[in-house]
Order: sequence, then C-alpha cells, then structure tokens
Amino acid sequence: MATVISTTKNSPSAITSRYAQSRRAWWPVLLFLPGRLVFALVAQAIAAGVFALQGSLTAWYDAAAWWPVYSTITDVLCLAALVFLTRRESMTVVDLFGVPSLNAAVRQLAWIPPYMLAVLPTVAVASVVTQAFYASPVPPIVTIVDLPASAALYARLVWPLLWVVTEELVYIGFLLPRMEALTGKTSFAIVVVLLFWGLQHIAIPLIPDGTYLAWRLISATAAIAGFPVVFVLWGRRLIPLIVIHYIADLTTALMATGVLHIP
Repeated sequence: MATVISTTKNSPSAITSRYAQSRRAWWPVLLFLPGRLVFALVAQAIAAGVFALQGSLTAWYDAAAWWPVYSTITDVLCLAALVFLTRRESMTVVDLFGVPSLNAAVRQLAWIPPYMLAVLPTVAVASVVTQAFYASPVPPIVTIVDLPASAALYARLVWPLLWVVTEELVYIGFLLPRMEALTGKTSFAIVVVLLFWGLQHIAIPLIPDGTYLAWRLISATAAIAGFPVVFVLWGRRLIPLIVIHYIADLTTALMATGVLHIP
C-alpha cells in the first residue's frame, strides 16, 4: 500500500491560508533564505578547524579540497532547519515533495525527458561561462578536490544524492512557494530564490579569489535558472528536477574523483 503524502499543504494558496489564519510570522522563512549559504560557510570552517588542529598553515584551502565530504554538514543543518520550519506549519519535510503517494512520485519520472530538454539551455550557458572564465570545460571545483580513496567513494555514493535532495527541498520545495505566498508574485519569488540559490554556490567551497567568486556566482545561477521556471510552468513536479539535478551532480562527483575525464 502506497504511503500517502499531502499534495495540497505545500501549495502557495494553502500556505497563504495557513499564515493568515494562524497569524504566523514570516521572519523564520526570510531568515532561511541565506541559510544554506551560512551553513556552507560553517561546514567549511569546521573542516578548516580540523586541518588547523593538525598543524596546517593553509587550513582553509586544505578544507576546500574536501568539499564533497564536509558538505554533508550543510545538508544536515538544512534538514534540521526544514524539520523545524515545516513543524511550524503542521507539516513534515516529506510534504515538500508535493506528491500524494509513492506511486505518484514514480509516475512523475515520465517527465524527466521534457524537463531535461527544458533546462538544458541554461545549463549550456553555464558551460559557456566556465569556458569564458577558465578556457576549459573543467571547473575549479573539480580540479581542487583531493581525496583519499574512502573519501572519494563517499563523494560518489553519498554526496550527490543527499546534496541534491536537500537543495531541491530547500529552494523549490520550501522557499519558492512561501515566497510566492508572501509576495503574491510568482515571477518575483523565482528571482528571489534564484538570487539566494546562486549566491550559495560561492561558498561551495569558498575560495577568496575574485575571478573564482564571479565565475561561481554567474555559472551556478545560469545552471539552475531553468529549474524553478520549469517547475512553475509545468505542473510543479519536483521529482523530475531532483533526478536531473542528481545526474548533473553525480557527473561532477565522478569528475572530481577521477572516474570521469573530460578532454
């Protein structure tokens, strides 16, 4: 028997109604907009602290090479925040997927091909940006990774799935419909979410270099730009976007750990 999951609790109209009836404050939602960026900085700081305790004089840079591993700290903090924020609304984190049953989630997989075709143009723009900045299709977040075998295996098997699911739940599952409910404007909500979603990437990992920071912000924002747009225009199906995002991040993990090579 399929597990029943609410399909209406997370709609902008339902959210608007809940906040109006209970007079809930919006400030926790607004504070969560930069939450993933802050948590990413905290995660890298923790990893840098470990290297510093081991005597490293370049602890911040040493930590950056481990970003596919320590990023799990970011995800754990985000999931804990989502548990708190959804409980405020008498919801669960599972409600953010927006599917009424597991069977419905499986049926959404049929939308992967059209969704993928729809987001490919902005992903291609991100690739062009990388080529323009570094004259190479291989980005610095790939070349900086330097992990032992066990950590590399973790980066391939665990990081992409946990990262993608958490990230999609944060920005599209949670923040986007709440920004729509708060502002009453879907287009404005998309812009706000993309701003913070793109900005988050400057801290994954954070390297204090102007060229890198500009590339990270522009390329990441371009790569994700199609996701909330397709989500809103094509039936608010989150599962296909999670799968597409997973394929992209798994590719990154395989490149960063030396399994996949791009000439």
